[in-house]
Amino acid sequence: MKVVVLENIRSAYNVGNIIRTADALWWDVWLCGYTPNPLEYKKVTKTSLGAEQKVSIKQFDYTQDVIKYAKENNFEIIAAEITTKAIRLSEYSNKIKSDQNLAVIFGNEVDGVLRSTLEDVDYTVYVPMKWVKESLNVGQTSAIFMRELIK
Repeated sequence: MKVVVLENIRSAYNVGNIIRTADALWWDVWLCGYTPNPLEYKKVTKTSLGAEQKVSIKQFDYTQDVIKYAKENNFEIIAAEITTKAIRLSEYSNKIKSDQNLAVIFGNEVDGVLRSTLEDVDYTVYVPMKWVKESLNVGQTSAIFMRELIK
């Protein structure tokens, strides 16, 4: 099982976009913190275009609840974040097995993945950027991760 974890994503449109991509690439979605839930926010369903009805979506209050649940169910947990210890997505992709349970945590559009979350993941992974910008929009980044890790 492959799961996208959305930690404190503020934009309902980003959440809808990610759910739609998860539908296309057969990923599940777990929401935590103040990430908008499609059951409560019409902007999510406006962007997901019905994918929210097919994708398995779970709601957790806190990221620590997600991590506990994931560990109890034999998931490897990674955070999509740029840190000094982070490895390239392509390097990580070569390590995983097709039948491996995987949870990928994406953080807030401004602040990224919480520091406390980064301390509890198995790996921190990033998409290398070539020129000026350090990162992409969370919707774009999650699509790149989901496609690369679809194995």
